Parts: sequence; C-alpha cells; structure tokens
Amino acid sequence: MKNEITCAGLSDKGHIRKRNEDSWMVDNEYGLYIVSDGMGGHAAGDMASKAVVDTLPGLIRRNLKNIDSLQSPQAAEALTLAFTELNEQVRSLSKSKAGLAGMGATVVLIIIKDDLALIAHMGDSRAYLLRSGSFAQMTTDHSVVQVLIDSGEITASQAAKHPSRGKITRCIGMSGEVIPDINVTKIFPGDKFLLCSDGLTGMVDDSGIVKILSKCGDLQTACNELVAAANNAGGIDNVTVVLVERAHSNEEEFASMETEECPAGAIEFRGAMAPAEPSRSEPYAFIVDLDKQPSHFCMPVKYPSFSIGRAPDNDLALKWDKTISRKHCIIKVVEDALIIEDKDSRNGTYLNGHRFKGEMALPVPSWIAIGRTRLGIIPSASGAQTEGLFDEAYASEGSILIPPSEFFEERTEALLVVDIVSSTKIVKQGDTHLVKVISALGQMLDKVLQNEKHPFLKCTGDGFFATFGTADSAIGAALKLSPGIARYIKIPVQISIALHWGPVRLTQEGERTGRNAHAVFSVEDLRHKHEKVNSFLINSNRRELILMTESFWNTLSSDLKVKAMPIGSYHLKGLEETEAIYYWYAPVNDKSM
Repeated sequence: MKNEITCAGLSDKGHIRKRNEDSWMVDNEYGLYIVSDGMGGHAAGDMASKAVVDTLPGLIRRNLKNIDSLQSPQAAEALTLAFTELNEQVRSLSKSKAGLAGMGATVVLIIIKDDLALIAHMGDSRAYLLRSGSFAQMTTDHSVVQVLIDSGEITASQAAKHPSRGKITRCIGMSGEVIPDINVTKIFPGDKFLLCSDGLTGMVDDSGIVKILSKCGDLQTACNELVAAANNAGGIDNVTVVLVERAHSNEEEFASMETEECPAGAIEFRGAMAPAEPSRSEPYAFIVDLDKQPSHFCMPVKYPSFSIGRAPDNDLALKWDKTISRKHCIIKVVEDALIIEDKDSRNGTYLNGHRFKGEMALPVPSWIAIGRTRLGIIPSASGAQTEGLFDEAYASEGSILIPPSEFFEERTEALLVVDIVSSTKIVKQGDTHLVKVISALGQMLDKVLQNEKHPFLKCTGDGFFATFGTADSAIGAALKLSPGIARYIKIPVQISIALHWGPVRLTQEGERTGRNAHAVFSVEDLRHKHEKVNSFLINSNRRELILMTESFWNTLSSDLKVKAMPIGSYHLKGLEETEAIYYWYAPVNDKSM
C-alpha cells in the first residue's frame, strides 16, 4: 500500500475537430504514463501521436533497462536516446508517403520509480503537480509564444490570443537534434500529477483545473469533468488528460510530507530532501581548460559544490573572460551525481553545445561553454584523456549544431555568417528591437536565397548561417543586409559578417557540417579576439564589418577582389593552416554591385 499508484485517462475530439489526433497510454506496472498531441495533414497527426504511445514505451524499457536511479545522469542520457530513436522513426514514416509529410507530435510523460518521478516533454503538452493544495506547472512549453513571453515581447495573458499560439518549437518528428526537457522530483503520498494536451489548457485556466481536481476524489471522474470543462468552454481542439496519484498510506507518512512545498516550476534533477554528506574524500570529477592544450589547470570537483565565474571568490575564477558573469554557474554534488546550475548568467551556460536554464544533470565526461571559455568535465580516474572531449567541444560554433551523423553528400559552397554586434545593448533599448533586427535579417537572407539552387539558412541565436553557390552572390547578399536593417530599424545597429569558401558535408537533414563550417564561425569570432580586427568596426562610421578568407577572396570576380584588402593571417578552428583574412573596405552602397 505504501507506494500504491493509481491512474486514469480520457481523450475526446472536442466540438470542432473532425478527428482526434491525441493519443495516451498508461502502464501502471512499469510506472509509465504518456500523452501525445499529433499534428500534420490528413491522418498524419493520428499516426504520429499513435507512434509515440505505441513505440516510445518499448524504447524506454530497453534504454533504461540497466539504470538504477531516475536521478542519475545516465537516466537522462538513456531517455534522450529513446526520444532520438523515436524521432528518427517518425521522420522516416513521414517520408514514406506523400500525405504524411510534415507529421509530428508533442509528448509529455512521467516515469515513477520508488520515490522519484521523472518528467520529460517536447512541445506544448504539459505536466502539472497538485500537492497539499498547491498547484504547479512542471513543464515549460516549447512554443513560439513561450519564446516571446521569455523575451518580454508579450505577456502570458496576451499569449492566449497571439496569432502564433499553437506553433511549437520542438516535437517528435522535427529535423535536427532532439532535445527533450527532463526533470526529476521526489514524490510523496497524496501527490497528484496531471498530463494533458493543449486542448485542456487552452480552454480551462489553472484555477478551473484545481477546482475540479480538488473536489473529485475519483481520478476517472476528475478526467471526465476536465474534458467536459474544456468542451463546455468551446472544445476547439482535441483534449486529452491523464491523472496519476500516489495514495496516502498512513498518518505518519502523510504528516512527513506536509512540510514539502509544491515546486514553483519544473525541478530539474533535484530531490525534495537534501542529500546526506557523502563519506568519500576523492574528487567526483576534474575541470580542465579546453581552450589550451594541454590544459593550464586541472581542478577537482568535491562535495558539496564547485562555483565558476569571474569574481575572485569562485572556486574557478575566470578573470580574463569579461563575457562571463561574476557568479556564472555552479556544479553541485547530489549523491553520486553532478548537477550544473546556471546562476541567471548574462550570456548563458551551454552544456555539450546546448543552452539551458536552471539546473541540468551533468554527465561525466562532458564539456561546458561559458562566455568565450570552454571547460571539460573529466572523470576523476587516473589517466583520463581530454582529446575526444576537445574534438566534441569544437564540433559546435555559436548556436549552430553540428551533430555527429552519417554524411551523405559533400558540396563546395560560399559560407556566410552574420551576427548582431552588442545585442545586449539593443535589448536595453527595448526588448522587441532585437527580435525585429533578427526578423529583418532572416527575411532579407530568405529573399536572396530564393534565387539559389541549393538554399540553406539557419538561425544561430543572434544571427544566421547561410550558404550560396558562388562567392559573388554571397558578397552581394552581405552588402544588402546593413542598408536593409537601416530602412526598418530606427536605432543604430551594427552587424559582423564572415565569408568563407570550401567544401561542407550535408547530413540527411540538410545541415552543413565539417571543418569549413567551423572555420566561417571562427572568422566572425576574430573581432572578439583581436583588437586590430575589431578596430575596423570601432574606428569607422560603418554599420557593418565584412571579413573574408583568402579562399573566398580567390573565387570572387576580379572587379570585386580589388574592393577587399588583406589585414593579416590568423588560425581558424577547423583548419590546420593559418588563413589570410581580407577586409571589405568598399562602401556598401557601391553601385557596381
């Protein structure tokens, strides 16, 4: 009776939709509960969500087979692998028939084992927790409106009527790397979890949900009333709910959990009880510098924590990197696992190439990027090597993801990277300014790329990565960006543009990867590392800095070559030899272009 878990679920197509594209499943014996909301034309949404509930349970059982604790970093890695395998299957299915193109599905799930609950999701289907009368959302939507809320462009109340509501940024079936959010919390007697599609949350607010959950003692009755409430409010979408509850066992156990507050949001890999101090004295891992080989420091991570930042009172004080916050991040020891927490840093913390908020499990080995510094987390065992970690850390530049995958094609192209200079200053003048600048850049590049035979464009956070068939077309596009921004944006904006020429590999998803993809980002990064390069932007009235490699310059037409001058040779990541760099000094309004 102590760990008895009960569950119930219900799905309905609502009043407007012709079919129900939601799916759900429960496996009380294993402790797995899933809700999925499908999307796509014809029957594609039905098939995508059904694939989630039919296929994901088997992948989870196989990948988590030898995992002892849901709180371990290995559990997160295994679950991410299961999501990745499912994503590949859904993408393969979407390409098998014309009517299935673009199919995808959200997923939110709970795995309960012992006294822990693991919550994972992709998309805008949500998980909630009701504990002792307190109600908290345990997931953060992967949606366009959530991005706008986080950036401050709109409020949460405005999101309900925003034209981009319903557009999600992550799902099963997406291209690129699969990154589920994975959270772990301790579970207590009386805890009641709700999994639901946006057909419920779009129709019924939190107070309405809590009222139903509080008054209905029976889970199935609560499911029925939640679905009825959504339909009574309009029922414009399919609605699916799954409720999972851990029963009260006795008075003593109930009293012990009364002091535990319901989390204010998603709790990532954090139990409700503080871990006991471990008896081991040896380090749990070492931190090394990946920017210098060999590393000029190797520092131990010991209980209870290890802090990193620019301030001198940190365990690792990186005073030389001015882009790092004074208190940037902290590594905590929780039982035998490591957790990394971003301390609301100015430029964010990246774990293995991906930015995160709050806390994340920290696998060993792995690498983190803060500011302009890359650090490796290596095992404490003697003889640990960092070469492989060094290669992995430089498989990503900026926000472009260059995943290890099978390469299907190699193509020689002109590579362009554009980045907004001092984007934080733009934000200070108004949160929407940066969004408008990025939008303007994207629209201009998208327009010029329509004339390309093999167009490629990817947002990199504060800029874009694009490829062109010729160097002339790439420089032509580069010269249109600054004047275009000036026409649409009232405040002064400076941009940095890097150009390179060389072969890149194409993955199955069309990503451009390889050493030349690394190199073009390294060209743009020269302004951060070399005062001479940055002076071309600072000591002029121009709104753009355009740099190009000699490889790019050599492929330009002769009438364009004379408009660029060499400024020196530099080492670029990805290239073995130094590369001569040229600076475009001709005016951007040159009529000859």
